[in-house]
Amino acid sequence: MELRPIRQDELAEFIATTMSAFHRELSDEDSEHYASAAEADRYLAWFDDGRIVATTGAFTREVTVPGGVLRSAAVTAVGVRPTHRRRGLLTGLMRAQLDELRERGDAIAMLWASEGPIYGRFGYGVAARAARLVAHRPRARLARTVPGDPPLAAGPAADFVDLMSAIYDRVRPGRPGMLDRLGVWWDYRLYDPERSRQGAQPLQAVVAGDGYALYAVKPGLEEGAQVGEVLVREVVAATPDARARVWAFLLDQDLTLKIDWALAPSDEPLWLELTDPSAARMRLFDSLWVRIVDVASALAARTFAVDPDVVIEVADSFCGWNAGRYRLAGGACERTDAEPDLALDVTDLGAAYLGGTTLAALAAAGRVRELTPGAVGRTSRAFRADVDPWCPEIF
Repeated sequence: MELRPIRQDELAEFIATTMSAFHRELSDEDSEHYASAAEADRYLAWFDDGRIVATTGAFTREVTVPGGVLRSAAVTAVGVRPTHRRRGLLTGLMRAQLDELRERGDAIAMLWASEGPIYGRFGYGVAARAARLVAHRPRARLARTVPGDPPLAAGPAADFVDLMSAIYDRVRPGRPGMLDRLGVWWDYRLYDPERSRQGAQPLQAVVAGDGYALYAVKPGLEEGAQVGEVLVREVVAATPDARARVWAFLLDQDLTLKIDWALAPSDEPLWLELTDPSAARMRLFDSLWVRIVDVASALAARTFAVDPDVVIEVADSFCGWNAGRYRLAGGACERTDAEPDLALDVTDLGAAYLGGTTLAALAAAGRVRELTPGAVGRTSRAFRADVDPWCPEIF
């Protein structure tokens, strides 16, 4: 068997192999969609007698981190054919990929985990959570008076890309976890094949000044009663007034009983804006996982709420180059031989990196050791972001 980067003419087989690992067969349209964003030079595969049997890849994306942005590897297309599992192929892929990311100078990698137990052993930690938000009409009504200007604009999503892109780019720098959308990425985000809609109508957009939503209505009829749903793909707003106007629109769709947003931010405040807060419920789950590839570079790339002035001892059994002690003070991160104030695994440093999962919570779970009294609390406050990290798209 051979592990190597794929050639461009092997991309179609690579995509088909990845999808087979998820028990999915793709149409030609789907294959073209996935290929449109592919970076074949970042795709690795195991070959058995010339046939691809295991895959991993990455997109080059810029991600918002607290106080800045950072080029990162958005890991994707991880899969092993059912005939070749339990042979160490995934470990080999992760080893080769992380070595390559280090050579490229990527300070962090990130991914969405289809199975949570897999990626912790490769140093990935849960850095963000998302929420499934469900609101029920007619109980879900905004308590505030919603401004009437500027006028709403709504229609097919593709008609509003320029407006939405401008709003997204204003919001993105302030929300850790959000990714850039250059090149093909807006087309990728709006991909909406009919066979994937499960009865919903085509994807729509509504734009209200500095805010927008992507949504689709799924009509329904039960015993003569209208029971349609508003399926929300994304809500992004730069101001409270704009987001209130967008939500007022979504909550006022006739012939529907439910609004369902599958990937809302974990700190989405809609419930606080309703006359009946219980009309909206949220269920949290893990979303973005982060792997620190270069500890010093990653920590130097973000800002901190307070100066932690701390020495951290990092363990990293999979990428030994990271293991050691680091002084984090004055906006700099450097290796040191000083005695550590706290100790943790690189998995937990990745979990805390975007400011969502707190070091205090990790310490309470027995995952961070405090060696100097008060170090965990001080460092946890330093890592915390003003808002929860949120990645609105699965890549």
